[in-house]
Amino acid sequence: MNKDLQEWFQLEILHEYFEMHLCPVFKVKPFASTQQLMKNYTIHIQQLGNVYKGYVGVSDTKATWQELKGVEDLYFQLIHTDSNFANYTDVSTTKKEDTLLYITNSIVANRVQEQESIVPDTYLPAQPLRFNVSVPSDKLVTVRIKNSKGERIQTQVSKEKKSRVFVDIEVFGTGIYEIWIDDKLIKTFFGTSERMDENCYGILHTQMRSVIESLKENRVPSLKINFPARATYWQYAVVVPDDKKITIRELLLEGSDKVQYTGPEEKEIAGGVASKIFTSLKMIKFQQKVKEHPLLKIKYNNDFSDTVLELDLKMPVPNASKVVSKKQNNENLFYSQTIIYV
Repeated sequence: MNKDLQEWFQLEILHEYFEMHLCPVFKVKPFASTQQLMKNYTIHIQQLGNVYKGYVGVSDTKATWQELKGVEDLYFQLIHTDSNFANYTDVSTTKKEDTLLYITNSIVANRVQEQESIVPDTYLPAQPLRFNVSVPSDKLVTVRIKNSKGERIQTQVSKEKKSRVFVDIEVFGTGIYEIWIDDKLIKTFFGTSERMDENCYGILHTQMRSVIESLKENRVPSLKINFPARATYWQYAVVVPDDKKITIRELLLEGSDKVQYTGPEEKEIAGGVASKIFTSLKMIKFQQKVKEHPLLKIKYNNDFSDTVLELDLKMPVPNASKVVSKKQNNENLFYSQTIIYV
């Protein structure tokens, strides 16, 4: 039977750092269980820049949602292709080691959810599907494991004088799970037996029930992810090499967009090199491109003349690979330094 490909879902990734906020630095890779579902239901994902569209083969006798009716939730790795992504990205929750950004569409039941826009700030620990749960050894407790739908999938009672309960839920496959001890939620985590890409930054969890409810109303659900840019204090370290044979009479850094700079402050940088440092009075968000660049105005004379010369230098945007964190009053402040050789 011939089937035509019909769109059933759209994901768009935006980021303040990029021009027009279009973020092209992610690849979407399905986990093995999801890949098998995609094969069984002729589901395809197409990437166009920062937009990812889901398609499914639909026969003449069925609606799009009917073709997807038996599909379980889908899970994808969000793999970044830019090693500086974590530097120029600001998320309200600090990303800890062995955690992944968790992104999902909202739970929808019997209503339309056509377009959804979120600022991602939820991180979940990632772990295998076979693990130990720590429990008190002086009393018996009940350990329950629930899936992303809140359904109980496993229950165990701890043993006397034992401080651990071994859990094996591999049969349920990749997904979001909860650990409960008695009636208390202990942990929510992303579990998988698969080896993940070393550049996996997050997990996209597509809740298919929500997708189907939207498709029933002939609405293709759309999810927009909006990453905010990290704000840092911009620093420019001006270095005049000895072989230039000039004397600096005056240094001034004119900011743009009403941004002012303090300095110059005489300070040694890496390697013991003398420099004059300008620092922005407020933090500025990282940008790939700016409309106006800070302008370094220099008045100087060379060693062979007393004539004062003037030179204006347009300052570059700070490099996102060079971000330093300093703690002040229990708060992490970020600095991005650019060295300027005159």
